[in-house]
Amino acid sequence: MFTPTRRALRALALLGFALALVTSAAAQTVNDAYSVGYFERFRGVFFVNTGQIGSPIDTASNLGNVCADIYVFDANQEMLACCSCPLTANELSFLTEVDILTSVSVPRGVIKVVADAGCDETSIPRPVPGGLRVWGKNLQAGGRVTEFVYPTVPLTATESQFLGQACSFVHYLGSGKGTCACKQQAQDARLISGE
Repeated sequence: MFTPTRRALRALALLGFALALVTSAAAQTVNDAYSVGYFERFRGVFFVNTGQIGSPIDTASNLGNVCADIYVFDANQEMLACCSCPLTANELSFLTEVDILTSVSVPRGVIKVVADAGCDETSIPRPVPGGLRVWGKNLQAGGRVTEFVYPTVPLTATESQFLGQACSFVHYLGSGKGTCACKQQAQDARLISGE
């Protein structure tokens, strides 16, 4: 009859603990809810609610609301602004440079967007896979405007927690700055045309 030694029991316990950590970390990663892109001579960023969690005529699904939790960083990795913009299913919304970088001159940086059902940029409790698609526009040399899709990347629990905490800090220290405001239904025709 086999009797396990203490060493074997410890090894099994450590293996079980390691598997629990890996399983827990994998379970906390959400795919297709997190988009990351850059800006350089920024013209705008556009968001579309893909309608993954409801319909604009279904009140039971809260009209299919998904929020674009937006986090703006400068080239030195410092968060400048953050906000949450609710969009009903199939809705288009956008931000311009003025909406994000009021009184801050930043030529380039990073914009991160999380599709979230919670609508609180300081906490991301319910990411929505496939809930948003994001495009950016930048002004190139010679006045040409280019448009590109922000790729989606996995959202880990660590990144989600960091974004919320950094955003809380930006709001606290911002003295009225550090927030952004979305526009609905493409109100600025000049931004859309690239002028």
